[in-house]
Amino acid sequence: MAQPSTDAALPALGSSRFIFFTDFDGTITQQDSNDFLIEEFGVGPAQRRLVFDDILFGRRTFRDGFKELLDGVDLPFPQCVAALLQSITLDEGFREFHAWTKTHGIPVVVLSGGMEPIIRALLAHLLGEEEASSLPIMSNNVVPRLGKSIEDVGGWEIAYRDDR
Repeated sequence: MAQPSTDAALPALGSSRFIFFTDFDGTITQQDSNDFLIEEFGVGPAQRRLVFDDILFGRRTFRDGFKELLDGVDLPFPQCVAALLQSITLDEGFREFHAWTKTHGIPVVVLSGGMEPIIRALLAHLLGEEEASSLPIMSNNVVPRLGKSIEDVGGWEIAYRDDR
């Protein structure tokens, strides 16, 4: 399912001389939130590594492999977020970096293959609501599975930002 472009929601990007684009998992945070969910509540670390080997060697696409791994996480989405809030930590230099970019008027945009609701929740938890809301995020989303709610066991899935 394609998501609409959010270019109109990023007006600050048009007036800045510099823009800093960053990944989220393992860059802003110390750990990868997706790997954590997959390893702790899904198929486990060994299967995750096998699927990523398949991706690296071209035996399957990232899109298909990543969705397969996330589909193995059947914990209700709010419980996934709660577990991540307890386990994922901020990179030790990010708070200072973010303050520096704000002081110098340099927008920071988060580009991620992860899921925006998780990224937003973690940023709000780690930086505070105000700081988190100042960071545009370009990533995937989470949607309920057909006939379910994201609060249900097995009730959510990733919705990729683009069609391919």
